[in-house]
Amino acid sequence: MIKRGIVESRFVFVIPGFVFHFLFYLLPIILMIILGFFSWDILSPMKFVGLKNFSDLMKDKWFWNSVVVSFKYTFLAVPIIFVISLLLGVLLQEEDTFSKVMRVFFYWPYMIPMVAAGTMWKWLFSRNFGLVNHILTRMGFQPVSWLDDPTLALFTVVMVQVWVLAGFMMMLFIVGLQAISEEFYEAASIDGATNFQKFWYITLPLLRNTNISVITLSIANCFRNFTIVYIMTTGGPGYATTVAPLYVYQKAFTDFRIGYASAGSLVVLLITFVIAFAVRRVQEGGEMEGAV
Repeated sequence: MIKRGIVESRFVFVIPGFVFHFLFYLLPIILMIILGFFSWDILSPMKFVGLKNFSDLMKDKWFWNSVVVSFKYTFLAVPIIFVISLLLGVLLQEEDTFSKVMRVFFYWPYMIPMVAAGTMWKWLFSRNFGLVNHILTRMGFQPVSWLDDPTLALFTVVMVQVWVLAGFMMMLFIVGLQAISEEFYEAASIDGATNFQKFWYITLPLLRNTNISVITLSIANCFRNFTIVYIMTTGGPGYATTVAPLYVYQKAFTDFRIGYASAGSLVVLLITFVIAFAVRRVQEGGEMEGAV
């Protein structure tokens, strides 16, 4: 009876977390799937339209353009995030005062609300009033249209995404690096290995799981990014930075096509699942290869 009471009391502590995830994660997904089969503009009653929203979505070139922009955004940002965060992790893995202070400095951008970060960088990159162009002008260069040029706008937003995520991913690398036994490096030193050889043949292979985690989390954060793009460019100029979540938002709350936006959200969610599944398969393949 005592053991049964202990088990039952443990389930009580799970209930708040379960309710939270149901209300804010599972229930919205269920409603999104249901609304995808209806036509609804918020003011009028919902009308069942079957697969029409999905059929129209397949023929919507601007939706697929937004998906392409999301992929460009992701594949530009993820490698940069990976390299910078790994480099920071290697440089700041020691448990000394300097490393601890610098970790806080690089982790700080991740703690800033995205709206505040986007607003700050939008001002910094303003063509006429931004601090970045002011510094360039003082150095004798011409002002740059960071957020008004289609190519530069996407790259600029990517750089802000890197600034936000690199510190968080750095902490994951530090944890992974500190878990590697010093015995491996000592044995390599006895064999005459250089620092680069130690990094390439010991550090990187033993960071396999951390690498996959960093890549997966980076892809998830970048592909579903909305706030930074919305604040800094609102998808412009033109559709140059209109990522898929932003396009869905515009359809829902600008055009008031709630059902159509829900169908788009479902497609974006499925694409994200496919990417996550592909990354997982790569991880499993690497683990099997390592086992062999």
